[in-house]
Parts: sequence; C-alpha cells; structure tokens
Amino acid sequence: MAKAICQQALDRVIAYLRGYGITPTNDVCRMALEVVDAALSEGSAGVMERALDKIPEFFQLPEPQVPSQRPPLERGSIGYNPHV
Repeated sequence: MAKAICQQALDRVIAYLRGYGITPTNDVCRMALEVVDAALSEGSAGVMERALDKIPEFFQLPEPQVPSQRPPLERGSIGYNPHV
C-alpha cells in the first residue's frame, strides 16, 4: 500500500533530522508534524521541498562539520625541501 504524501513528507523530515544527529523523541516528532502541517497548508504540490525548507524555522540545527577538502599546504608539497 502506497504511503500518503503527508507520511512521505514526515518520513523525509525525520530522516533529515536524523542526518543531523537529532534523535526522534516525542517532542521532535511533534515538531516534525508541525513542519509537515505548515508545508501542507500551502498545498500538496511540492510539499516535500517546502517541508525540508521549513525545518530551520522549527529546529535549531547544528552547523555541519565539513572536513578539509585538501591536504595542508607545506613547502615540501611544491617540491622545495630545504633539508636536502
């Protein structure tokens, strides 16, 4: 049986929050329902995108920790080595 659009949106919101390390407690689930309700109040077309866009209005999300995308630059990394 196919899930209703509201169930799909709620699943997506909960998965998004879990990705940020937020445990879906009772209070978190109730706020997630509010997010989906706010998104659905504007219509069912595009509800998934709107729900995800509204998450920061309801939750304080931690800053993502992005590792450095390159090794640190050092003099030896450009071919100059004063110890040789």
